[in-house]
Amino acid sequence: MSIPTQKARVVAVRGIAPEVWECALAPLATPIHFHPGQWISLHLPLGERPPLIRAYSLAEPESPSGELVLCFDHVAGGLGSSYLSALAGGEELTLAGPFGHFGAPDPMPERLVLAGRFTGIVPLRCLLRKLFRDAATSTTAPEILLVNGADRAEHLLYHEEFSALALRTPRIRYMATAPGGGPGLDARPEVDILREALVAEGWGERRFVPLVSGLKAFVRPVRAFFVEEMGFERRDVRCETYD
Repeated sequence: MSIPTQKARVVAVRGIAPEVWECALAPLATPIHFHPGQWISLHLPLGERPPLIRAYSLAEPESPSGELVLCFDHVAGGLGSSYLSALAGGEELTLAGPFGHFGAPDPMPERLVLAGRFTGIVPLRCLLRKLFRDAATSTTAPEILLVNGADRAEHLLYHEEFSALALRTPRIRYMATAPGGGPGLDARPEVDILREALVAEGWGERRFVPLVSGLKAFVRPVRAFFVEEMGFERRDVRCETYD
């Protein structure tokens, strides 16, 4: 069975960090309804047997305009990311979706622990934007522990946004880490940060739902921490991997 597709107009493409881009799209046929954590696929006119199909997480929740905001890293020599980063407003793409089951449970729990590395933070940011989009939703949002990691400080995506959000609401505790650290940054592995926050500071004594997103080399040890040290069932650690 073929997957339904539709055309979308490119609204804007912009760089947000070294080798990282956001692409805003406007679906031309029907609005796309999705929940934070889902992704869409782009059918690109590339490769030996086009289309070249690539999946991209949604960085913004649904909006009245219906626009979709994707975030992707520009992989050296990558056909898809090279094509997308060179697009201009007004051009058209073919998309399908949404897909995926990653995200917070329904009903929303009282507490969430969110851990992402590099572009793995994108679906978690989508969730945060929905939960804290205005004063009304912020008062009912869960208590959140957010850990954002990267291979270097410049790749801590949305770091300033998360820092400002944590300053505005006591419901969010935000920690960022990259090798070498830096002003306001940690330098430890994400698992060590989680261990201190959840064990030493007592979060582990309260019920919460963990969401972990990134490459397998990041997700696997973090999931193992929740299972082996925190006593979670494997199925109860919600994970999204990109490789």
